Amino acid sequence: MQRFALSGLVLDLSRLTLCPVDGALVQVKGTRIGGGARIAAASLTGRLGTTPITLATAGATVRLADRGFAIERVQTRIGAPERVTRLDFGTVTGRMTARGLAGAFTGGAGQIANVPLLLGDATGDWTLVGGALNLTGAMGVSDAAPTPRFKPLAARTVTLALVNGTITAAGTLFEPTTNTKVADVTLSHALGAGAGKADLAVPGIAFAKDRLQPDALTPLTFGVIADVNGSVSGEGHIAWTPDGVTSNGVFRTAGTDLAAAFGPVTGIATEIRFTDLLNLQSAPGQVATIRTLNPGIPVTDGTIRYQTLPGARVQVEGGAWPFAGGSLTLDPTLLDFSAASERRMTFHVANMAADQFLQQFDFKNLDATGIFDGVLPMIFDETGGRIEGGDLRVRPGGGTLAYVGDLSQKDLGIWANIAFQALKSLRYQSLRVGMNGPLAGEMVTDVRFAGISQGEGAKSNFIVRRLQKLPFVFNIRIKAPFRGLLDSAQSFYDPKRLIQRNLPALLQQQAAPPLRNSPPFRPRKAVLCHDRNRIEEAGAKADLADDDEDDRDYRADRRPAGLHQRVGPRQADRDQPQHQRDAGSGLSSRWRGEVADPAESGDILR
Repeated sequence: MQRFALSGLVLDLSRLTLCPVDGALVQVKGTRIGGGARIAAASLTGRLGTTPITLATAGATVRLADRGFAIERVQTRIGAPERVTRLDFGTVTGRMTARGLAGAFTGGAGQIANVPLLLGDATGDWTLVGGALNLTGAMGVSDAAPTPRFKPLAARTVTLALVNGTITAAGTLFEPTTNTKVADVTLSHALGAGAGKADLAVPGIAFAKDRLQPDALTPLTFGVIADVNGSVSGEGHIAWTPDGVTSNGVFRTAGTDLAAAFGPVTGIATEIRFTDLLNLQSAPGQVATIRTLNPGIPVTDGTIRYQTLPGARVQVEGGAWPFAGGSLTLDPTLLDFSAASERRMTFHVANMAADQFLQQFDFKNLDATGIFDGVLPMIFDETGGRIEGGDLRVRPGGGTLAYVGDLSQKDLGIWANIAFQALKSLRYQSLRVGMNGPLAGEMVTDVRFAGISQGEGAKSNFIVRRLQKLPFVFNIRIKAPFRGLLDSAQSFYDPKRLIQRNLPALLQQQAAPPLRNSPPFRPRKAVLCHDRNRIEEAGAKADLADDDEDDRDYRADRRPAGLHQRVGPRQADRDQPQHQRDAGSGLSSRWRGEVADPAESGDILR
């Protein structure tokens, strides 16, 4: 072939192998022309307008009768080698028209110059008229980076034109599984200069639980946030030259809720300005306001300053929340989400009022005073979050702790009631709370009181007045799930919380059909009051027997020194049922056992 020119496409000299189709290369029957050729694999060069172009095919068939053709496995390279545009197709079919060429394509893929986007699964129609190549159809778009920053998207209503050495394209991107619109995209690229730009307009991506989530769009949020409920809007811009690629953008959200590794977050509002959109790097000093954050203790109306960095990292510049009449602040820290590693966040408590802290949790039967400061170092990893070395201390001057509910002898028993009435209101000079353990597991809380004296409303007698002269120090250790500790403590005074939390699940369980071939459900036999009394009476007798034996040993050891009388440790409350003794302790039976263990709690009374 010496030269082929059609509608602006000019192919250079080349050698082709042709085989006749339908018996001849050209057949003339009256006014009808037939025949055709099967062209073997070929590689051609030429120009499209003024732009260099190369074409490689696995084969082609041309039929003169309908002026149609079909080309297999087309590989097209447009532009200079250092900034080439690649367009490949599984099949290209077409026919000659009065204006030029027109047809369809399937199995399309490619990349426009050094634009960091890959095109694939393209299908549609094409025309070549007057040197202008136009394509319409649909395709997939994915990230060209070795480690993808976003997941493949579906591009629909795509248009692409190559006119006078410039490529222009437009389309709408959708998340393919939920069919959610993500962005409208426009693009232009000058083949001669190897430069161009792309603009993205995001009118509003709506996220909802059990529907679209951010990890469907990008792997960078997987394991970082979940259960996102809100919307994101904004615009992005990408520009490229032979020297490289730049990008920027502005995105915003208002009132978004999500679950993070450090707890649930609601009402996030922020506008973030990216200086490198493709690598998700923002300018420093970005500000986000947060309605509520609950890393274990809920805080509201906070502000965080931050900067996003490449490699799924966030530089937290600081955070602040009003908290119980004081403040809660977050130290600067770098959160690296690129790999499984520890992420440390240190919170500082300042000027926290004990009474406002209790009001925050609706403790109606407790009252307290005192101003606290402290630090709560938190560590988050793939196993969850934990506090290491948490420390809260009352300011000089101490405070008070009082129970303002009503209890009677019937609730506690005679001796326990006397002790409770004497200590129902305490004044302390120093109080220190140490916290260590997982937020979602068993937290160890060490409470140390010192400088104890009776407060207002406490009853006194000659024994209590003498005891007040002693230097009391209380060391208490509590082991309990941190997030359930305050809620469980309040449930002792308000059983409605237990009912509200557990009744729906119980009703649902009872409404569920029984499992096939399973024995009928039989509730555990209830222990009647008189049965419980007999059981506790038997236990009390066993305790008395043990105490009598201990007393005999004690008297035998101490007989030379004179007569000594020993009272059993549970003598005062043996006549109470176990659940009343638990309620009187202020802790569940499990926690009460932990407090009573001297090996872990230290001396209860010194």
